[in-house]
Amino acid sequence: MVNFFITLTMACDLECRYCYGEVCDCFDDFDDGIVVDYDVPETICYETAALADFVAKDENAVVIFYGGEPLLELEKMKELMDALPAKTFLLHTNGTRLDQVPAEYLKRLHTISISIDGNRELTDYYRGGGVYDLITKNARITREKGFAGEIIARMTVQEETDIYESVMHLFENPDFRFDSVHWQLNALFWRNDYKRRQNGFSDWVGNSYNPGIQKLIDTWVSRMKTAGTVLHMYPFVNIMNSMLRNEKTHLRCGAAWKEYNVQTDGKLSPCPVMSGMSDYYAGDIYSGRPDQLRVIHVSGECLKCDILDICGGRCLYANATMKWGVSGFHEVCKTVRFLVSALKEKKPEIEKLIEEGVVRSEDFSKGIEYNSCEIIP
Repeated sequence: MVNFFITLTMACDLECRYCYGEVCDCFDDFDDGIVVDYDVPETICYETAALADFVAKDENAVVIFYGGEPLLELEKMKELMDALPAKTFLLHTNGTRLDQVPAEYLKRLHTISISIDGNRELTDYYRGGGVYDLITKNARITREKGFAGEIIARMTVQEETDIYESVMHLFENPDFRFDSVHWQLNALFWRNDYKRRQNGFSDWVGNSYNPGIQKLIDTWVSRMKTAGTVLHMYPFVNIMNSMLRNEKTHLRCGAAWKEYNVQTDGKLSPCPVMSGMSDYYAGDIYSGRPDQLRVIHVSGECLKCDILDICGGRCLYANATMKWGVSGFHEVCKTVRFLVSALKEKKPEIEKLIEEGVVRSEDFSKGIEYNSCEIIP
C-alpha cells in the first residue's frame, strides 16, 4: 500500500502569516544549490486516465487530495474520485469551502484534515479574520451531511501558540470537537525567517512549547486512567505505538518510501513540500509503478542521531535543505528529543494500563498508517 498525495492546485484562497507571508519575505530563498523546477503548472495538466492507470497498479492505493487549497478544484476532485480505482480517499483542506462538497462525495472520504490552529483568536491571527467561525461552521455542516469518518485538526504551530491550550481547545471546544489533533512546527522551511526568529524560537521552545508538551502528555495519560480514553494526538499515539511494539521506523510521514506526491505535471516528488525539487523526483505516473518508485531516506545530521530509529528523521525537506543551518537544525531537534523522552517516561504506566484492561494496545494504532500526518511535529 502506498499513500499518494494528489496536488489538485498550487493556488489558495487564504493568505496565512506562516505560508503566504513567508513566501513573500523569502522569495529569493533558493540560492543554495537546490534545483527547483519553476515550470510546475498551477493546476493539473495530465490526463485523468494516466493517473487512473498508475493508481490501478496498487490495489490498496490511498489517495489524498491536497493543494494549495484542493477544494478550489472541487470539480476535478469529483472527477478523480469517480475515475481512480483507489482503496481509500482522504482530503486536506483549509475548510473554507468544505460546505460545497456534495454529501455523496463526503461520505466516500475516509478522513478529512482541516487546517485550524487553536481557538478563534489564534486561528484568525494566523489565517485571517472570520476564518475560525467559517471552518468550524463548515465542519458541523460536514457532519450534518452524513460524513462519519475521522476529522483531524491539523495545526501549524509557532511562537504565538500555547500548545497545551490550543490542542485541548480543539478536543473540547463547543464550536466543533475534533476527533484527532496533529500539529506541525513552522520551522526549517525558510532561511530568512531564522534571522528574525532565532532567539525568540529558542526561548519559546524552552519556556512554552516543551513545558506545554509535558503538560499535554500528563493530561493524555491522566485521561487514560480516569476515563479509559486515549485522546488521539497523532504525535503521541504513533510514537507510543512504536515504543510499545519495540519497532524501528524510517520517516514517520512515509515520504519517499510509503508516501509520494503526484505533482500537477504528473511527476512524483517525496511530498507536497518538495514539489519542484527535481533532484528528489521519484518517477512519474506515465512510466512508474507504485512498487518501484525511488526510495530516499534522510542523510547528514540525522544519521548521527541516537534516536533516529524512533524519530525517523522528522522531515526529508528540512534534512535536504538545512535552511536554518546546523545549529538551527539542532534547535528543532531538541523539541523532538524532549517529546520522545517524555513519552518514554510514560511507557511503563501505559503498559500497566493495557495489562489491566483500562486501555487497549489497539487504541494506539487505529486507522490508516500515518493517515497523511507527519507525526513528528
